[in-house]
Amino acid sequence: MRPFVKLFGLILGFVLLGAPLVALVWDALNQLVAGHVEGRRVGTGLAGLLLLAILLRLLARAVHRWDGLLEGAAERLRSGTTR
Repeated sequence: MRPFVKLFGLILGFVLLGAPLVALVWDALNQLVAGHVEGRRVGTGLAGLLLLAILLRLLARAVHRWDGLLEGAAERLRSGTTR
């Protein structure tokens, strides 16, 4: 599979999974700042924040890996070497 297609799919998956997590964390933080402290809301907000951090870390590692592969492919194209 082409690196760009795989990377695009990864980013799309991150957005589809990450957007609801951001909304969950945002809502929990908004309620806390407004003074509506509920244990369940704080717990789900913290769990969402943890999942979002894990998701961001996985995305960063994948982008770093693909960046190295793309640089290698570009270098091979510049030098005229093919696999």
